[in-house]
Amino acid sequence: MISVRRGGAIVAAALLGASTVRAQSPGREQDRSRDCNLLMRGVSVGGMITTHFQSTQTVAGNSNVFAGGGVDGVCTNSDQRVRSDSAEQWGDARLLHLIGRVHYTEKRVQLDADRITYYMGEERLIAEGNVVGRTETGTTFKGPRAVYLRAKTGLRDRSRLDAGGRPDTWISASDAGTAPSAKGGTARDSVHVLADSIISDNDSLVYARGSVVIERPDLLSKADSAMLDQGREVVALRIRPRVEGRGERKFTLEGVTIDILSRQRRAERVVSRGNARATSDAMRIEADTVDLRIANDKLSRAIAHGPKRAHATQAGRDITADSIDVDMPGQVLRAMVAVRGARAEGIPDTTKIRSKARDWFTGDTIVARFDSTRAPGDTAAQVAIKQMVANGNARSWQQAARSGVPSPDSMPAVNYMTGRVITVEFAPDRALDRIRVTDQVVGLLVQPASDTAKAKPSAPRKPGTHD
Repeated sequence: MISVRRGGAIVAAALLGASTVRAQSPGREQDRSRDCNLLMRGVSVGGMITTHFQSTQTVAGNSNVFAGGGVDGVCTNSDQRVRSDSAEQWGDARLLHLIGRVHYTEKRVQLDADRITYYMGEERLIAEGNVVGRTETGTTFKGPRAVYLRAKTGLRDRSRLDAGGRPDTWISASDAGTAPSAKGGTARDSVHVLADSIISDNDSLVYARGSVVIERPDLLSKADSAMLDQGREVVALRIRPRVEGRGERKFTLEGVTIDILSRQRRAERVVSRGNARATSDAMRIEADTVDLRIANDKLSRAIAHGPKRAHATQAGRDITADSIDVDMPGQVLRAMVAVRGARAEGIPDTTKIRSKARDWFTGDTIVARFDSTRAPGDTAAQVAIKQMVANGNARSWQQAARSGVPSPDSMPAVNYMTGRVITVEFAPDRALDRIRVTDQVVGLLVQPASDTAKAKPSAPRKPGTHD
């Protein structure tokens, strides 16, 4: 047994028993009041204690304690526990080194590492080498290095965990913690995050920076930085974000920023702002803002709006307007509503006419309706349009085959109409079927003259002939 003097008191340290370490000096008691009051205990292997201690006293009256052969320690004034192969505590510096198979635990976090340095005055722990961490809610990570800042009254009110070296992180699916499983799998709703660095703020906010990849059962997200608010179930993606649907029907969303809003760990909305672009098997949408609504891992609705006019493309047709609202339950296109200054353009029936011009259709509002039944021989993953209705200041410019001129090489006839409401019906093969005009009707049918038909090429001249 050795004796160490501390502030006039005697502290006993048994070589084969336990050591109570209080690294305090006269005049600094208040400043050190939050320090871990560490009790080091010996470790027994095969019924024999293998731990050995050595303690020295500093000029300032503090203790330096060295322990090897296995250490099991507990802070008697907190819920902190440590285990390691060896330990060094430097009283003057208020510093604890834990070396070899280190295990640190408290209520908020668990850390395993090759080494942990604990700066008691700062309540800062640096874990290095094969670091494995787990938070109170079940979030886990693996990486080469992590810094843990403890919450402590009078010092900081929130804990913070900063893991670098591109840690592999699993954010738990529930407050109870369910990821990953013992067999190496993960819970259905857990979130897998890869990034150059990850910061967990009070185990509720997670910040990821550098080539971020977020894998969820329903979505795959990428960005240069991301913030995950577990309490509000919000994911904010910044700098070159991209989101991909992982369900049976794929979709992608890009933009300047993307926010994912969830409920009960399932995405309900994905909102892109700034040059937003959404693509699915049904259509492509571009606008300043694209707001996607999701149900059962499939798109159910898409809303596009903003100062930049919204633009939707579907099966060779383009629709532009101040805003576009698309109804697509189960990610099957049903209807589209284009509001304010709506314009629709489409390619004419090229089997009957040959023209570089596009048919167009305008109105204050355009409503397009679709049929999920595919057209005969159509192998594309797109639905067939059934009807388009223009309401308010409606105009229509449509091309059609000339009467009595079967050749597609001839110029088409043009049917121009205006009215309060114009309804265009389409055949199952997506060809124009009929047009109806309601109120304020003005119509004009233009048939090109016969001499405007494509001229027949002259016969080739024989060699040696002249004019």
